[in-house]
Amino acid sequence: MLVAMWTWNVLFAQDVSFTAGVDKNPVAADEQFTLEFTVTTSGASPKNFRTPDFGKVLVLSGPNQSTSMQIINGSVTSSQTFSYILQAREPGKMTIGAATIEISGNQYKSNPIELTVTKSSGKKQQQAKSAQGEAVDIGDNLFLRAIVDRSRVYQGEQITVTYKIYTRARIVNYSINKLPTMTGFWGEELQLPQQVSLSNEVINGKQYQVGVLKKMALFPTQSGSLDINPMELTCQVQVQSRRRSNDIFDQFFNDPFFGAQTANVPLKSDPVKVTVLPLPQSPVPESFQGAVGKFTLTASLNKRRSKTNEPISLKATISGSGNVKILEAPKLHLPSDFEQYDPKVKEDIERTGSAISGTKTFEWLIVPRYPGDKKIPALEFSYFDVGQRRYVTLRTNEFNVVVEKGSAEAPQTASGLSKEDVRLLNQDIRFIKTDAGSFHQKDKELFDPVAAATITVIPFVAFLGLMFYRQKALSEMSDVVTFRSRKALKIAAKKLANAKQLMNANNSEAFYAEVSTAMWQYVSDKLSIDRAELSIDNVTQTLQEKRVSAELTQKIKELLEACEFSRFAPGSSSQEEKNKMYEMASSIIVASERELVR
Repeated sequence: MLVAMWTWNVLFAQDVSFTAGVDKNPVAADEQFTLEFTVTTSGASPKNFRTPDFGKVLVLSGPNQSTSMQIINGSVTSSQTFSYILQAREPGKMTIGAATIEISGNQYKSNPIELTVTKSSGKKQQQAKSAQGEAVDIGDNLFLRAIVDRSRVYQGEQITVTYKIYTRARIVNYSINKLPTMTGFWGEELQLPQQVSLSNEVINGKQYQVGVLKKMALFPTQSGSLDINPMELTCQVQVQSRRRSNDIFDQFFNDPFFGAQTANVPLKSDPVKVTVLPLPQSPVPESFQGAVGKFTLTASLNKRRSKTNEPISLKATISGSGNVKILEAPKLHLPSDFEQYDPKVKEDIERTGSAISGTKTFEWLIVPRYPGDKKIPALEFSYFDVGQRRYVTLRTNEFNVVVEKGSAEAPQTASGLSKEDVRLLNQDIRFIKTDAGSFHQKDKELFDPVAAATITVIPFVAFLGLMFYRQKALSEMSDVVTFRSRKALKIAAKKLANAKQLMNANNSEAFYAEVSTAMWQYVSDKLSIDRAELSIDNVTQTLQEKRVSAELTQKIKELLEACEFSRFAPGSSSQEEKNKMYEMASSIIVASERELVR
């Protein structure tokens, strides 16, 4: 029920009154309020209502008309009301001019309204407009909150943010207008039941029905003071029609079965600040790659006895709670007589409940090239344990492997050469020569001196060239910044190719995650920004420092924001939008390669 205190000034002329009033005075800047003009007469009907001068007040709705009639002691009195929903723009004193109306050929003017507008309180008024255009003041009967389970965390530690709606009204439906953008966070949406279930909570002595609309696990990627941005939605609420008349018919129609109507109420949660502490700088284990949480490490071999050139499978599994998605494979340091391939990665992430947990498995294919008793070193994985506030290093056991000679053995003296199998065929018996062959005179030179010198010099020059090339390659690899920049395009192209396959397979969630990973890793490598310090603001600032064009900088910023948004709402996009995002990412990377030349 909308309760308002009205300020009225009345102008009487015989049996006619024409009044103007507002539901609140003073009002705050950007606050909505209602202005009504009411004409009451016992004679002819009014006509030719003329809008007043509203000055610096914004008209949101109106005029909305309503009429009523009263019969007292046989005398009939009719009233007609013209209402407006207005919004003050700036603080100060202002005047809403007089309206005019014509009754029986006579002109009547309402009183002007002297309005005092104060500074904005910074809070949006929960006010809506019904389908009939009537202003509905919800007050504190409906609001949206963002609640975090902790407001002070370490970098990489999980924060669970829950968006709850509190209501004392009947909600018919709701729609999300704007999802929260998470700058400075890696976000994973936690699964909730499709049907929102309501529970009861008491806030400031009032009992509310509470429903959870969205729950997310956030992992801060940088330290400092970070904001969790608001979520915006619109609720369709069933409310009672506002009537102030004492007429018995109005009272009858105010019955809940007749007076209910639907109003759209915009809701917005308040931003939440989180303090993120940096991880301790010392002592940091060499095997630490950014994992924060609580984990375990196991490893296994599929066999302990093998033959040369026969593959062996080595598996390492990391399990626990934390940002499982970003876990990287432990470093595998094999002896030189083993050949290893890039690991195959498999992940199983649990997104129910209030915390992200799961397992990530890395499987290497290793091939022994030479026989003997071999030893596979222990794997090592480090993480930061938030509960203990220290780094924890996990190690597996070493593996002993017996390698026997296989049917296709690599030569044991070929260290440093090609690892391809070498077979000796039809060379165990020398065939008997049937002809005498050719002979040379004893004192005659067997080789031409010029040819001999050429044959001697060419391999030496080739060896020097090979050494120079290798030294140059090692120098480039030692310059980590240059090396990452040169490899950025190749890595991004590979990830975008994977994203295209996911798009064709209609796997929206994985597609957006792959495009997001490709773009963030590309800008990290190309701009030499540490992954822990990646943010849209840092990327934009670095692009400006490198004198990248404003147009390309804006496109990169918009794409990164779109990636962040789409990761949280992949189901709402069409195939055309996914194609557009893929093409945009590809063209931006090509354009960046032209401008970001090292």
